[in-house]
Amino acid sequence: MSSILSVEMVAGVAHSDKRAVAFLRGHANLTAWPEFDRESGTQLGKKLKHKMSLWIAFQPDTPGKFHRFKSDAQKYRDCFTFEDLDAQVRIYGFTCHPKTTDRRFELVLLISWVQKKTKHTDYAELDRVLIWKDHFLTHAALRNAFSNTKVI
Repeated sequence: MSSILSVEMVAGVAHSDKRAVAFLRGHANLTAWPEFDRESGTQLGKKLKHKMSLWIAFQPDTPGKFHRFKSDAQKYRDCFTFEDLDAQVRIYGFTCHPKTTDRRFELVLLISWVQKKTKHTDYAELDRVLIWKDHFLTHAALRNAFSNTKVI
């Protein structure tokens, strides 16, 4: 993998100094941004942006809107999803604290867009998120997006 990755904040979502949502871009396997971009002006896109805004505003994790994977295996504790059950869409990513100067700032970095018809957790999808979470190119993209960022 010799791509240069980038971090792009979700357009149309007001981020705060405590929380933000962004896409990891720059590789064909990173499907969250292109699919979201295609849907951003539709009703589905608007609903997903609203759910992202709720998370940024510190609303509690809510199945059907967004959630972490706290009750799953410890290795998935940083995985995160925004979802729309009606459209059977999940956008998977992970949470991190990319600012070394402010460890309270939390980012959800979105990786993949999945059409999912079942309610059961797809651990293969979470494993793909973890591969990107730990990849050195992801760390480089976060350092570029957030100056003074150290490896997460």
